[in-house]
Amino acid sequence: MKRAAIIACWIAVVFTGAFLRFDEISKRPFHADEATGARLTAARMESGDYRFDPLHYHGPTLSRLAMTLCQLRGETRWQEMTKTTPRLLTASAGVLLLLVPLLWRRRFGDGPMLLAAAVLATSPLLVYYSRMFIHESLLVLFGMLALLSLTRAPRWGIPGLLVGLMFATKESFAISMIAWSGAAVLVALENRRQLDRAWWISAWRDYRAPVAASLLTAALVAGFFYTDGLRQPRGAIDAVRTFFVYETVAGHDKPFGYYFQLLALPAKSGGVWWFGTPVAALALLGLAANFRQPVVRFLAYSAAGHFLIYSLIAYKTPWLACLPWAHVCLLAGFGGAGFSGRPLWMKSAISLLAGASLVTQFAQARRATGRFASDARNPLAYVPTRPDIETLAPWLEKLRQSAPGNSLEPVAVIGTDYWPLPWYLRSFGKIGYWPLPPGNLASMPLVFAMPETAEAVANQLAPSHIPLPRGLRAEVPVTLFVRNDIWNQWMLTGK
Repeated sequence: MKRAAIIACWIAVVFTGAFLRFDEISKRPFHADEATGARLTAARMESGDYRFDPLHYHGPTLSRLAMTLCQLRGETRWQEMTKTTPRLLTASAGVLLLLVPLLWRRRFGDGPMLLAAAVLATSPLLVYYSRMFIHESLLVLFGMLALLSLTRAPRWGIPGLLVGLMFATKESFAISMIAWSGAAVLVALENRRQLDRAWWISAWRDYRAPVAASLLTAALVAGFFYTDGLRQPRGAIDAVRTFFVYETVAGHDKPFGYYFQLLALPAKSGGVWWFGTPVAALALLGLAANFRQPVVRFLAYSAAGHFLIYSLIAYKTPWLACLPWAHVCLLAGFGGAGFSGRPLWMKSAISLLAGASLVTQFAQARRATGRFASDARNPLAYVPTRPDIETLAPWLEKLRQSAPGNSLEPVAVIGTDYWPLPWYLRSFGKIGYWPLPPGNLASMPLVFAMPETAEAVANQLAPSHIPLPRGLRAEVPVTLFVRNDIWNQWMLTGK
């Protein structure tokens, strides 16, 4: 009976996490970063070639795995891709993350690990970015598996395999290496009295071969992905160069306490409250109640190290907190450790915090992925795409019927920072992108102008086109100019 109940609880946790991640996964508009990732994936499929760009893009595992999934679903071209398929990859990684605590159940018990899995399953931050086609969901999965492997007995190459996958996913894996190393040093210093000469000799004997194997495996795995299966040897060099030459986008600088305010402090926006305070409190309780366990201290120091490093870096986005917050969620599970032996007041506090964490997280996750999925009032929806962009392609298809020869091509996009617009214009075969208006712009049936070029384009097209304001991203409009003959025919036919 007890075994059946435990199995049922694990199934319920995974089912809940899957529901939150897959329900209406294609409804939210494509984010700019999703669109660029999809374009990179399509380019790999169509050309059969991949060259890592150390200046602007992250690691190759996202596009490599997404390419395979797209091909399995018959989406082999840019025009054929859907929002659903690439998001299925990251959502699946988000569900697999819930099984990580399951690998620790024999060591720490079903209760704490079930609670950890439930907190991971309902976390609004992790749910929201599992539903987005960006690198973070894969990085969190590989990172938490690597964390688990580092706290177990030596395994030949397994930690290296996972660290190599982290490296091949995103260059920010280096922050995890620093945070984990710092945490290990702190735990070692706290236990220095037990680490006598005999222990060091034993550790050298037991760990030197597994460490060497893991380092070699990490290099080989990362190198395999960055070189596109050894077809582009230059990729191995560029994988290292990216730490020195990568160019961040301006406008994302945040204060030191940004992540603390985002995740721990309650904030009201859009008429509702957003907060992760109960989870943070449960994690602190888990640390206090299990402080004697080196693994728990290592987990807590690792989380603190991640957040400290990310807070010191001026460039900040919500999704960068996914891996550190997964540490906190796992630590929160330890709040339920030894529950049966706790005093009544502590049992009540643990039950209250656990219940508040799961209920409030589930409600916030549903809001974040539902009504506020692409709303700037959602603190997790960072630079969201305006929902009305979804109507653009269907409307242009109707407008095409009023154009000479039923064609709206060629299309021009004038300005910079226009993503995710190319995703919504991918059905057009002839489309050009210019930072400044070209001389023959008046002949173009459709012209999209970004804010910095809208005035110049309007002056040039005043005699020949009619301007129509459209939404693109939060606080970033785009102006669509339709040639007069097409617009007049559209208005005449009323289509």
